[in-house]
Amino acid sequence: MQKCVTVYNTAEKLAKEIIRPGLCSGCGACTGYCPYIKSYGERVGVIHDCRISEGACYRVCPRAATKYDDLRKDTFGSAESDPLLGNYKGIYFARACDESMRGRGQYGGVVTTLSVFALGTGIFDCALMTGGNFTGAKPVIAASANEMLACAGSKYNASPSLSLFQDAVKKGYQNIGVIGRPCQVTAARKMRQVSEIKGEKISFIIGLFCMGSFSPEFYQFIKARGLDKYEKMDIPGDVIFKREGKETGLHFDEVREYIRDSCLICYDPLSELADLSVGSTESDYGWNTLITRTAQGVKLVEDAVVNGKIEIKEYPGELLPLLRKAVFNKKKRVLERPDAAYLELSDLERGFFLVTGGGA
Repeated sequence: MQKCVTVYNTAEKLAKEIIRPGLCSGCGACTGYCPYIKSYGERVGVIHDCRISEGACYRVCPRAATKYDDLRKDTFGSAESDPLLGNYKGIYFARACDESMRGRGQYGGVVTTLSVFALGTGIFDCALMTGGNFTGAKPVIAASANEMLACAGSKYNASPSLSLFQDAVKKGYQNIGVIGRPCQVTAARKMRQVSEIKGEKISFIIGLFCMGSFSPEFYQFIKARGLDKYEKMDIPGDVIFKREGKETGLHFDEVREYIRDSCLICYDPLSELADLSVGSTESDYGWNTLITRTAQGVKLVEDAVVNGKIEIKEYPGELLPLLRKAVFNKKKRVLERPDAAYLELSDLERGFFLVTGGGA
């Protein structure tokens, strides 16, 4: 007689469906409150079977079953969603007014500037961010302007910053910001729905544009090439390393193999569930692309402009079709993959990419 084995929606199922197949995005959402899940660096593992029938760890995982329409309604209400750009209220070029802030940050320095401003205005009293540098990203609870400034600049690696959420709660923070990749944005929205982990304390989310992050093996690769001595890394197309006004580069094909498998099934390159989304412009590297998505996000941007923290200008009309086409191609590739079964989308949304061609 064959033994019937029950797989619960908890750490056991997380290990079976997400971690062992290599689909973990390294967001950190499942760690910090479960004694059976541990992380080391950017890797997550389940150290003991769990028999809880419905665990928070599986519920908050961005690679577990994800009903995007439900998350959109919870975030934006009944507003219709653009299948390519998501729900949004405005799209701009933006940059920090402070030149030193632009120099410390990536491109226009908007993420760092808005994070510091949001802290000062009380939108959040700390933020879960990524510190370190491109040779060793690490999660950080940033509760001061100096701690946020120390996190400036893109890392391009998976830092499990959400793993510190419970630490932030235990320290008494009531309004916790999240600044992270699209997978972390999705996880944060899921966390907000789980009262037993006090997810409602997540008060504001700044999402980053992301086409993929690198695995831990990438660190070894750049160290072997002597590139860990550089100060900053950028990917305007190929991979550029900068130090003291000098730069060197690698063709992107040389590092493609280090992109996480989980990133290949990511449906959301623009952090559509964030309050604000920020990325490069792909045309003028002194500016960021800034997308406002919620009323709270709009207010933060408006206040930051009025107070001389950032400046914004209209997003160039000729660039919008290029952005939409890039997102269309990414989402179509994902939906064509059988291992993207975690996505629970309407037939209409799937058809936009797989049947009609989207008109992007």
